[in-house]
Amino acid sequence: MTSKRLSTSRFFPLCTWDSGVEKAHGRIERRTIDVLPAAAAGIEREWPTVRQICRIKRWRQFKKNGEWQPPQHEVVHLISSLTAASPQALLAINRNHWGIEIMHRNKDVILGEDGYTNRCDNAPRNIFSLTGFVLKILKSVSHSPTRAIEQFQDNKNRAIRLVSAFY
Repeated sequence: MTSKRLSTSRFFPLCTWDSGVEKAHGRIERRTIDVLPAAAAGIEREWPTVRQICRIKRWRQFKKNGEWQPPQHEVVHLISSLTAASPQALLAINRNHWGIEIMHRNKDVILGEDGYTNRCDNAPRNIFSLTGFVLKILKSVSHSPTRAIEQFQDNKNRAIRLVSAFY
């Protein structure tokens, strides 16, 4: 069960939120967030737009080949310009951020988008559109873009037929 409580550290009061234990997708997770108003840290001059400073603790345990692996612990920090965001909202925003990152991961890692060096005219926008189009084609073949690429390597005519079908 989730709970919100006000706790005191030796430096300043923290607002803490605990997500509770969540079990899904072959893993168990628990996340907590400690939120400090930026004014309490005295950093207004250095960073005038920062409103909150957060520490997120993640605990994760995966199941692999039917056996639970040793738990993993991670601590990350974030800063926010949001003024009225609750700890629950900040934790949700941080977690949802990874949904966007996985989209970009496919473009970066599988299609090598970060390696493109042409910055002239509309080239970056065109490359972005083309890689999105390629990912859409790959997803129509397999849930895994890597497996779809492997299938196209074995049958290049299939790739040509799929691209032609979109026109």
